[in-house]
Amino acid sequence: MHADTPNTRDFAALESLEGALDWWREAGVDADFADEASGWLAEPESENAVAAPPPPPPRKIERKTALQRALSRPQGPATKIDPATLPDSLEKFREWWMSDPALAEGALDRRVPPRGVAAAKLMLLVPQPFDDDAEGLLTGSAGKFVGAMREAMGISEHEAYHASALPAPMAMPDWAQLAASGRGDIVRHHIALAAPQRVVLFGRAQLALFGMTPEQAREPLSIECGGKPVALLAAPDLRNLARSAARRETFWNRWLDWTR
Repeated sequence: MHADTPNTRDFAALESLEGALDWWREAGVDADFADEASGWLAEPESENAVAAPPPPPPRKIERKTALQRALSRPQGPATKIDPATLPDSLEKFREWWMSDPALAEGALDRRVPPRGVAAAKLMLLVPQPFDDDAEGLLTGSAGKFVGAMREAMGISEHEAYHASALPAPMAMPDWAQLAASGRGDIVRHHIALAAPQRVVLFGRAQLALFGMTPEQAREPLSIECGGKPVALLAAPDLRNLARSAARRETFWNRWLDWTR
């Protein structure tokens, strides 16, 4: 028997392939690579596969505006203060105004005290402190406007008493509700202790504290404070006066008629 003579071409191809593989091994290549990705881990069978639930979406934080916070407040009556417990002197009243928790919500450091001396020629009564009244009531941007108004009236700063119906800023005061809680009695008591010759009230909405309507502001008024009548002139809000030349002219004419 004679063995088949090996094909030199097959032998040469095999040696070439082995030589190529040896070259790549010596070069450090010990794995096969392909252009398309493939998973190395066994895929679970579809009937046994359990899909993980998706993570819950992040909770959305809703930030309310000052108007929304004011509208979302409970509509119950404010804390009622017994008039018999009010301080009997102007100095004690100022201390109570800055410290009594029933007067206003929020931090005490937001409150602004009244300023001035008793028996002043004129009390300037605003609804509440302004946001920039850092150094005292009507010391911010509104204070400059009030100062120019006082100068035209011939009243110096030490002859005026500056007061507010509320000790701290409030987004949307409900004056009818505040009147029902006795805030009008507090303002009357404050006026009686300060004993000014006249009172100019800026912001006709706060007339509700005295049981009056904004329509009554067209004529000079009088309120009973401590058993004595006090002359009262109701004017538009200071912001409205500053914006409108027509309102300033009307107020000035009313002031001249009132002080003749």
